[in-house]
Order: sequence, then C-alpha cells, then structure tokens
Amino acid sequence: MDRPQAPTDASPTLAATEWVGIGEARALEGLRLALLRGVPSPWSLAAKAIFDLKRIPYARVCRASKDGPNALLEWTGQTSFPAAIWEGERPRTGWAEILLLAERLSPEPSLLPSDPDERAIVFGVSHEICGEMGLGWCRRLLGIEKRRKQAPEDPQVANFLQKYGSGEEGFALAQARVVEVVRMLAERLQLQREAGRAFLVGSALSAADLYWATFSNMVALLPPEKLPLPEPLRAAFTTDDPEVAGALTPALLRHRDWIYERYLRLPVEV
Repeated sequence: MDRPQAPTDASPTLAATEWVGIGEARALEGLRLALLRGVPSPWSLAAKAIFDLKRIPYARVCRASKDGPNALLEWTGQTSFPAAIWEGERPRTGWAEILLLAERLSPEPSLLPSDPDERAIVFGVSHEICGEMGLGWCRRLLGIEKRRKQAPEDPQVANFLQKYGSGEEGFALAQARVVEVVRMLAERLQLQREAGRAFLVGSALSAADLYWATFSNMVALLPPEKLPLPEPLRAAFTTDDPEVAGALTPALLRHRDWIYERYLRLPVEV
C-alpha cells in the first residue's frame, strides 16, 4: 500500500532552514548532514530525501568559507559528501550506511521491506543505482573521462580519479553499465506493473524508488521549474547519449515524476 505523502511545506521540523559550516556543525547535537551544496549530486539529494520523508530533523551542513580545506576530513575521516553524523556516533558516509541510520532513527515509514527476500532485492537494486560501477558511479566516470580528454593537466581530474576511479576498465565499461542499469530498472518496473504493483520492489515505496528518482537526474534532468540550476551547470549534467535515451522508457520517467510529486519535495533544492 502507498505510504503517507510527505509534506511540501518548509517546516523546520523536517530540516534546518539555514545552512551551517562544518566547524559550527561539529558543536551541534542531533543529526548533522554534510552535503555538497549547489550541485545536484544524487548521493546528497538521496540522503536529504530519505531524512525528509521520515521527518527526521537535521542540520544542513556545507563547507563554509571559514572552514579549512581539511575540515570535512578532520571531522569524518574522509573527503566525500554526503556524510550523516548522529550525536557522538561514527560518521556514516556510504549510501547504505546512511539509509540504515535513517531506518534506525525513524522506523516508519520504512524504506526497507520486512520480507527478507524483498529486502535483499531492494539492496541489490539500490547498489545498481548508487554503488560502485552503478548508475551514478558510471555516469560520473563518463564526466571524468570527458574532462580528462578536454584538460588532461587539470589537477582536479587527478583528484577525482584517485577518489572515484575504477581503473581503465571502469572507463571502458561505464557507458554500457549506465545503459544496462537503466534497462534493468525499466524492465523491473514493467514486470511490477504487470503484477499490479506501483513500485520497483514489492507493493510499497522503498529506498529503490527514492534512489531511482534522485539519481535519474544523471541521465534525464528534471525540468528547470522542478530543478532550478544555473545554465552552465544544467548543461554539464545533461546527457545526449542516444543509447541511454533509448533505454529510458516513458513509464520509468513517469515513475520518477510520480515519486517526486507524491513523496519528495519540489522544487528540488541543491
């Protein structure tokens, strides 16, 4: 059955109304969510979506001008966003860790099925979207490869390769993997619809639906009225790959739109 619709108002019970820097956030209590601000990073969008849907209050944290270059590393032991920090516990930085923390802090509405087989499928589908060599990872690899060809001496390219590279074979497989994952999602949704189910896994909203919705921007950006972005940034995130376009079905895009309209917050804030 459908989960209750998430509210669309800007209630401070859902999230802090102001951004705080890393240094300031370290002194706060409760949940702090370090996010990549100003960029539609799907990992950051997904983390926000999960905590918002569950009505878990959090402080929105970004790197502020007064934060040192190693501020995030000193706090979380790593340098990637997002990172979820609950009270004095260890930081959670992987997509699955963040999901499990949210499930623990607010079991309802659950984004993981109670049935162990369906739960395993949700984690498997979610990994294909969020994990290494998954949809988001490979789409990012394609962006790194494009930049590497344009500016091979750019030090940021070397930094990205160190953090997110999967060897030369990763670049060779990236485009095919993006198409493969999109086709898998389209086929899975079709089978679910034929069985009379509205979601990617089982008969209720799960993390897999939220991850598809938030990561779909890597292959098909939401329109400007739903995802306002500066034009150069929108151009950088736009893909015109005909194979990817061919794998995207109207039903899969409608599912993304339905999940956003029914459960998530629009317009998307980055």
